[in-house]
Amino acid sequence: MHSLLLVGTTLIACKASKGDMSAAHSREGYSAPMTDSAKPGGAAMAGSASTGAAPVAPDPRPDSESGAMNAPVHRDVRAGEWDDNANYRDYVRWLKETPRGVARLDVSDRRFLVVKDRDGKGVPNCSITVTGAKGSASVVTMASGRALVFPRAYGLTGDKLTATASCMQAQVSAQIGSTLDGVAELVIDSSRVLPTRRTIDLAFVLDTTGSMSEEIDAVKSTIRAVADKLSSDQTSVRIGLVEYKDRGDENVTRTFPFSSNLVEFSTSVDGLVASGGGDTPEDMHSGLNAALDKLEWRKDAVARLVVVIADAPPHLDYQDQQDYADVARRAASRGIKLYTVSASGMDETGQVVMRQMAQFTGASNLFVLRGGAGPQSVGGGDPESSCGGTQGQYASGNLDQLVINKVRQELASLDADPMRIAGLDKDENAKPCNQRLVVAN
Repeated sequence: MHSLLLVGTTLIACKASKGDMSAAHSREGYSAPMTDSAKPGGAAMAGSASTGAAPVAPDPRPDSESGAMNAPVHRDVRAGEWDDNANYRDYVRWLKETPRGVARLDVSDRRFLVVKDRDGKGVPNCSITVTGAKGSASVVTMASGRALVFPRAYGLTGDKLTATASCMQAQVSAQIGSTLDGVAELVIDSSRVLPTRRTIDLAFVLDTTGSMSEEIDAVKSTIRAVADKLSSDQTSVRIGLVEYKDRGDENVTRTFPFSSNLVEFSTSVDGLVASGGGDTPEDMHSGLNAALDKLEWRKDAVARLVVVIADAPPHLDYQDQQDYADVARRAASRGIKLYTVSASGMDETGQVVMRQMAQFTGASNLFVLRGGAGPQSVGGGDPESSCGGTQGQYASGNLDQLVINKVRQELASLDADPMRIAGLDKDENAKPCNQRLVVAN
């Protein structure tokens, strides 16, 4: 089997190499994490706490010559990746076969909104309001200048929808037709101005219950590697993290604020340990909501990314909180992409949840390969169980490299043609290999 390595928004061959980018980064002070404690049998209550006496790894020291972080040797986490927007029709067919009541986002209709400046370049961070005969929706363009809209998921009705973009001190509107995969172009008659130093906000949302023990050790190493690598890119990168467990545990969530001091941040998360949980589902929704509400996202960041790592589905029976469908809509309204990573034999419900969040926000779904986090790791599946049983080709590599590639793809998409859209009118896996694109929304 050939692994299909998908990078950028250009035409690719079945095996593609990725270039490196040169490096530098700014530093800020690092704040102590915040915890949310659960009342017995009730919803989480907000609180404030420090990391306490949790064990941490030795403080990495910058190399005196290179300035690189001298972190402990990390264990590679082997993972696969599949893009459900690049293969949208296959994904919609798979969703129809999933257990009833789990798929809560109706994505059976899709539109692309593209905001361009007068030079044809994509405009990131542009707010768009979409209205129909009934209903309205708000989205924000990604680094590529594109945004996705799924009318039925927002309750939008009518033969024609109107999209109104507001940014760059201008407002422009366009009609969106009723055809599947319709593209609405909104052109602003001025040239975009991007910050000289391009900024990225990257947050991890991590299940740290007892069943994640081996994966947590591997993921901490992945975060160290990601932090080390990103600290040398020509961009301002901040990393944050939210760990979550379940109701009944001492702390349902704990938030590590965004920091661009990536060395210090990496050290702080070394104190994460696997504990708590009990039943199979966990309180993922609290972790997701904390990431959106408690982390201070930069509005001027050219890309805002969340990487959700879990081995169990969320509690769908907690009725007093916003569920993953609400989280996905809120993330899209703020231009935040939700990448998902399934570990340790994630069940079918969890796979449906994870893939929906990723696809709805223009991100991709990743899964730890069997044994990918260590000898005892059963992994998150394989192309058959994690990609709906229809994919024989998928991207694969070390998890840290796949995450780093996500950041690089976002940066590359700023200068790519915003009208080159993967999966538009035809799934990429249905095309000859040398004609395939990948979404870098």
